[in-house]
Amino acid sequence: MFTVVFSSIKGGVSKSSSAILLSNFLAALGYRILCIDADIQNSLSFYYCDNPDLMEEKNLAFALHGGNIIGNIIASNIENIDLIPSSFSLVDLRAIATNKLKNLMTKAELDYDFCIIDCAPTYDNIVLNALNCADLIISPSRLSQFDFKSLLFLQEKLLTETMNDADWRILFSFYQAPRTENPDLLANQYLELFHSQFDNIFPFQIPQSTLIPKIIDAGEKLSDAKSKSKIMEPIKALADYVIHAHEQEAEYGKTLAG
Repeated sequence: MFTVVFSSIKGGVSKSSSAILLSNFLAALGYRILCIDADIQNSLSFYYCDNPDLMEEKNLAFALHGGNIIGNIIASNIENIDLIPSSFSLVDLRAIATNKLKNLMTKAELDYDFCIIDCAPTYDNIVLNALNCADLIISPSRLSQFDFKSLLFLQEKLLTETMNDADWRILFSFYQAPRTENPDLLANQYLELFHSQFDNIFPFQIPQSTLIPKIIDAGEKLSDAKSKSKIMEPIKALADYVIHAHEQEAEYGKTLAG
């Protein structure tokens, strides 16, 4: 199982939306997906589960506290996607050991192709639990000074406090391409700033678009329709990257085993 974690200490950067779009795209291709909602805002949970009472019975807080991952997985409302919902009780577990989730997932031998984890816009032991499970960490980011500073913080923490060497990538979200190459244009200045500091920025972006809330909030399907190509193309590019990374990891595992 290949684990993708969406993490940023900055809120409002499209972590949950990107996680949902990626999960749905992979599921539509026939891959089996486990989504884990590690954000007490419950965005993934309410998107994928139509029964709030069920989320009170099975959730990530119970899984971490009781040591039972499989027993807290529920079927989602989308084919090929299962869910471990979030819970407000996660706030009581912020001092939990930072490798607890990884150990539980390894022990459970989960039968999924991909695990997608959505983190809260903060940095605590719950987030570290997710990061320590990751094969790929994706940080959506707007072009702003606040997002830039938050990425610098996360970069330092990933280098000094996580227990793995996961691939970390930055994904520009709410992106609007500069209309000119004028270096005095603020957007171009931000692009230069980000690229001068980070060499791990995806070459594709999630654009500013009214399609995303329609897909997330109104349940519209992402499709190959020309009207949705603006969103479809970068999500497909992201999925292709994730699938390729998964295949590379699988081949590496076979090499070690053989």
